[in-house]
Amino acid sequence: MIESLNLNFFNVLILLGIVHGLIFSFILLINHKLNSQTNRFLAFSILALCFSNLQYLLVDIGLDPGYQNNSFVLIPFEYLMVPMFYLFVKSYLQSNTTKRLFIFMISPFILMLIYQIIATYARLDRLINLLNPYTEFSSLIFSLFVIFLTFKAIYLYEKKQKKLAYKQNVFKTTKWLKTILFFSILLCVTWFISLTFLNQWFDNKGFYKFYPLWIGISILIYWIAYLSIFQNSIFNDRIEIRKIKQEESTTSIKKLNPEKFEEIIALIESEKLFLNPKFSLNDLSKETGLSKSYLSQIINSNSKNNFNDIINIMRVENVKKMLKDKRFNNYTISSIGLESGFSTRSSFFSVFNKITRTTPNKYKKLVQNI
Repeated sequence: MIESLNLNFFNVLILLGIVHGLIFSFILLINHKLNSQTNRFLAFSILALCFSNLQYLLVDIGLDPGYQNNSFVLIPFEYLMVPMFYLFVKSYLQSNTTKRLFIFMISPFILMLIYQIIATYARLDRLINLLNPYTEFSSLIFSLFVIFLTFKAIYLYEKKQKKLAYKQNVFKTTKWLKTILFFSILLCVTWFISLTFLNQWFDNKGFYKFYPLWIGISILIYWIAYLSIFQNSIFNDRIEIRKIKQEESTTSIKKLNPEKFEEIIALIESEKLFLNPKFSLNDLSKETGLSKSYLSQIINSNSKNNFNDIINIMRVENVKKMLKDKRFNNYTISSIGLESGFSTRSSFFSVFNKITRTTPNKYKKLVQNI
């Protein structure tokens, strides 16, 4: 049986690419550390490439002769290869992938699969022979259309980069994505040539006309697999480096007059200045005899919080003390908040929830075991 198989160097080369892609994809899907939407789309993209090559390779080798008499259900993986890569690119560039977009991308594959199943099992040989060339060209046109959408997604991401500040954001490189897309266009051209010119030269001589395309897909499998992991690793490393640099810059800032900062905090607390809803930095300047700009410098260099945050924290702490004290149980929580220096009921509840991660009512029940 082995002697009757059509085995050659090119088949082995294509098979190695398939095996490599399958192993790589299953690692992405099984390993919980690599579990992410981006990696899932990457795995599906590579699997589509692998299975597309595999089913045609089995026919070429001679392990699935049903292709010749139309008893073989041809699964149209070519309708999934580029769409899955497009969804990977969208996710990789941190763009939302909606259910509607996902359905739109896989709809051609589902429709063509239904057609293949019905036509094969209903023995519609004439219809299959008539429509197969058109389905091949339609998948080629659809792939080029999705490649265009992928280029557009990359262009919009690069445009967004120009508007955002580089110091606050780490951007993912896109040059390698565009290189893969240009290579994909080259494969589409090869695909077209195989369906037209090479189809005439190699008619009834096996699938040799598709060898350049299949080998190109094998190269693409290796390329996408290694480049995606490499580029993602670089991106994560840059984020970690940026964090370290930011921490260094934060810790390296010399505190300005820390003694005066302690005096200011003690003054606000002892004099209960925060209870005044209209208490401002200008009022503090009058109390201390220091300019507003100098006060801001002292506060910002000695605390992670600005002036308003410090005042609100003091107000929330005052509210918490009163909520713990059962003597104030007969008074509404809103009146306690307003009495603690908040100007409105809404600002009180908003600030309290932001600082404590809970509502005043829930906090009261918690501390009084109600």
